[in-house]
Amino acid sequence: MEYTEERLEALDLNQQAAMLIQAGNYEQASKKLDQAIELDPMVVESYRNYGDYYMALNDYKSAKTYYKKAILIDKQGLFYFLYGNACFMMDDVHEGLENYNRAIEAGYNDAEMMFFMGMAYEHLNSDEMALRYYQKACIANPSRPDFLTRRIATLVRLDELEKAEQYTDEMIETCPEIFDGYHIKNSILIEKQDYDEAIKFSKAAVDRFPEDVDLFFDYVKALSLGGKPKEAQAQLEIAKKMQYFDYAKRDFLLLEAQLAADNKETDKAIACCKQCIELEDENFFANEARFMLMNLYLVEPSYEKSYEIASELVDKKLEDDYYYAAMYYKPFCLKMLGKTEEATTLFKEYASIYRMVTLQRPEAVDIYLYRAMCMKELEEYDKALDICDFILGLSDQIAEVYSLKAEIYKRLGNTTAAEEALAMAYKLKPALKPITGEEGDR
Repeated sequence: MEYTEERLEALDLNQQAAMLIQAGNYEQASKKLDQAIELDPMVVESYRNYGDYYMALNDYKSAKTYYKKAILIDKQGLFYFLYGNACFMMDDVHEGLENYNRAIEAGYNDAEMMFFMGMAYEHLNSDEMALRYYQKACIANPSRPDFLTRRIATLVRLDELEKAEQYTDEMIETCPEIFDGYHIKNSILIEKQDYDEAIKFSKAAVDRFPEDVDLFFDYVKALSLGGKPKEAQAQLEIAKKMQYFDYAKRDFLLLEAQLAADNKETDKAIACCKQCIELEDENFFANEARFMLMNLYLVEPSYEKSYEIASELVDKKLEDDYYYAAMYYKPFCLKMLGKTEEATTLFKEYASIYRMVTLQRPEAVDIYLYRAMCMKELEEYDKALDICDFILGLSDQIAEVYSLKAEIYKRLGNTTAAEEALAMAYKLKPALKPITGEEGDR
């Protein structure tokens, strides 16, 4: 490359612009880059830095434009990676992955990119592929805690708890100052329903980091799930006096609501959920609090209030577990309010949506179950039972499926089959027994 005076000046201006972008002085950075492009429009750094400039301003469309210009001058793997990042930030995940792969083809194999590819596949609900790239990122840079935690979280979602626990133990040993390791370890123990060990471990973590309110929350949660509600409530009161309690207030309110609900203190549970919702801001939507509140109103029962909450969850369209559950309970509440025609219309609409979701995510067993529940409400019992049997063909240990079959058999007048299915539901999940017995045909 020939370094003319103009090119050297343009490179100098680019270096200054990059430093100004890092300092947050975007106006001066833009002027420097404009000067550089005017001096020598073929200096690729100008377009790369302008892409970084727009990324810093969250203007991802403009960032793509400038990274594209950089690629036209020099097809470096780095530029494909940066272009892919801009795509990812615009939710163009497939285009992002396409450019990450082009970066690999161009010889770019950075750990950061492997990590971004993992996140892209996670966004697409492809945990197997996500794990593959998180593994590569961890191998390339084993000292990055964020790489390690993503890998472990993916293993947990894939139900590979033993391997997840092994990696967590290694993380705690090599990075004992990182709180995430202790939090993940406790989550794994809870997932394994090893509550005694979760209580013991989380208490040790609290003793080691007594000021960390998140670890204290883990301890209170372990006590709650471990069948020690009085101790959990006592520790929760201590947590309220901690210096950084407000940072975890939402989580504690939800836990307090659950403790109150378990203790049949419905009014207190409702109040806690409402307090959590009051803490909403532009970055936080209290979907879990709303879902709990919806269920509390179902128990009262107050179907109008439950319908309102379900509608809020559906209208938000977050497409998470609470959204898909609310899609069933919204028309269910209408049905219980005597609005049969409206309910039937929504059951049909949502059953169709559930089918589309399972076509894209065949592993989403819970969505199949909601679809079967809609079929039951539409009195399409054969279809509902067929879906139930399909789910049981994947796993015969899901109590809710047997409970649903019992309801269908009851409606069909097959008392013997209903009793057998209900007995299996109780055997798999004893907690269903009082709920099913009180709620009846839901």
